[in-house]
Amino acid sequence: MNRSSSSTRRRLATVAAAALVAAVPVSVSGAPPAAAAAALSVNLAATRGPATGVGEGILYGINQDGSQPAAAQFVQPLRLNAFRGGGHASRGWIGDGNRFGAGTQADINSTIAQARRMPQVQYQVIMSDLYGADGGQPANTVWPCTNGNCANWISFLDSVVGALQASGLRFAYDVWNEPDISAFWPNASVNSTQYFQMWDAGVREIRRLAPGALIVGPSFAFNPQNRASQWQTWLAHVRAAGTVPDQITNHLEGDVDDPVTIGQSLRNALSANGIAALPLSANEYQPRDRQSSGVTAWYLARFAQSSYANAMRGNWDCCLIPNMTGLLTNDGRSANGNWWVLRDYADLTGTLVSTSGQVGSTAISAAADPAARRAVAIIGDSNGGSGAGSVTFSGLASTPWLSVNGNVHVVVQRIPDQSPLGAPLVVLNQDMSTASGSITVPFTFQASHDAFAVYLTPGTGSARSGPLVGTGSGRCLDVSGGSQDLGTTVQIWDCNAQTNQLWHPTAAGELRVFNDTRCLDAVNQGTANGTRAVIWSCNGQANQQWRLNADGSITGVQSGRCLDVNGAGTANGTAVQLWDCNGQTNQRWRLG
Repeated sequence: MNRSSSSTRRRLATVAAAALVAAVPVSVSGAPPAAAAAALSVNLAATRGPATGVGEGILYGINQDGSQPAAAQFVQPLRLNAFRGGGHASRGWIGDGNRFGAGTQADINSTIAQARRMPQVQYQVIMSDLYGADGGQPANTVWPCTNGNCANWISFLDSVVGALQASGLRFAYDVWNEPDISAFWPNASVNSTQYFQMWDAGVREIRRLAPGALIVGPSFAFNPQNRASQWQTWLAHVRAAGTVPDQITNHLEGDVDDPVTIGQSLRNALSANGIAALPLSANEYQPRDRQSSGVTAWYLARFAQSSYANAMRGNWDCCLIPNMTGLLTNDGRSANGNWWVLRDYADLTGTLVSTSGQVGSTAISAAADPAARRAVAIIGDSNGGSGAGSVTFSGLASTPWLSVNGNVHVVVQRIPDQSPLGAPLVVLNQDMSTASGSITVPFTFQASHDAFAVYLTPGTGSARSGPLVGTGSGRCLDVSGGSQDLGTTVQIWDCNAQTNQLWHPTAAGELRVFNDTRCLDAVNQGTANGTRAVIWSCNGQANQQWRLNADGSITGVQSGRCLDVNGAGTANGTAVQLWDCNGQTNQRWRLG
């Protein structure tokens, strides 16, 4: 849902949510009893196609010029592939008196600025938001094609699409948002004569102005499972009129809309109307009262197994607040559990593999990536889970790159539904034997809305203690001068097998040294580039938790930044710090 003023947003969100709940069979309502944790499975030998990060998209959630929140810290780690926006910098075309003016120009400028900062995503421009029909329009609004007159609508499209195309950026054009809700189209009279005049004229004019651009729609709030006749009428018309969009868009904000089943129902509806299969986009998903870590993980696990090409989180505190659609605190400075779920889901790279899908209300998806030397699974429950569960990974013989000395290393991260959340909690970190061809990994819901990420990386067959050797320097991670004083700087030095160079990765994600009496620590809980690495008394805080990644990097759980040799130096005494992960050899380490 996308709104203008905060009061309007709250009112319309309530109205829209009530309409959806009334129309959609409610599978969960009023906090149902949590489901018992399930026995899940992953078959690494059965592949399902490339992992494409479906669900790593957002509706608005960044500021007007796209500069906030901090891209390196919060945006880039998610590997976003879809964004939807375009309005709310002003009252748009309507606010300018149904002509091109300063407000429309402000929205265009904002759209271009945001798109330039996210060149890797499909940017869906919500044309109705730039028009000003975002739920806060005045009662005397002149809607497109009133009384069959579409001249002003065409003038709007010529001005806006022309300006966006002139930027040289690539946009996808979303003709009209949620015309089946009265806040966004008069009387929600979707499929009326006026609506189809607007739609047909819009599609044809956009194709004339931007022949290479994608047109998406209809962005209905209701899906074919609960308004089959609405979709049938729309599909029959656009096929007959020759105004079928390039991508079919719909919203999944009912309680709970399953991407797998609804994606299939859209495919069936297209086929029944003689329309060839088209890419699908769930350009708003996840209802307002379901913003928890566990439900976010459930959606992502289901999207990974669905027929959708991309999907964008709905925004319930819209629109230019830099909270990335509720993934961050509203000041844009701290992540919550939902952000960490999307962060771990971004590690599902390489090839999707077969899983048990959904067992009860618990869903799992997984991917294996030999280039990154890891397999990752994401787990979430749509109703809230409880108790102990497990996931069995079979087909390990098909991934020999994971097994070293007959072992695979397993890390289980519990992602609680907390805001802010500095980092997931490492609840298991150990080698497991691959001798039987499978392993069973336990997990436990400590709270009903937990999510889980399971990482498999190459095992070692040892206690995983020893020197950490820098790939770029060939020197060891070293506590300066062999001092055990709190705050002593960590550096690189010639490897000498002394206790100040022997590091022990623990189940809690720590890197302990001096016979486990000190921990590697980001000084003063710093998260910025250049924060020094020191030793300190072990205290269990997030600035002492580290991820040993399959590519050899070591990531600070609190900061998301990599353990880095300053200036890519190789000399004895070169300091070690936090820095943005960049894949260079001064950020690669080998546990000896």
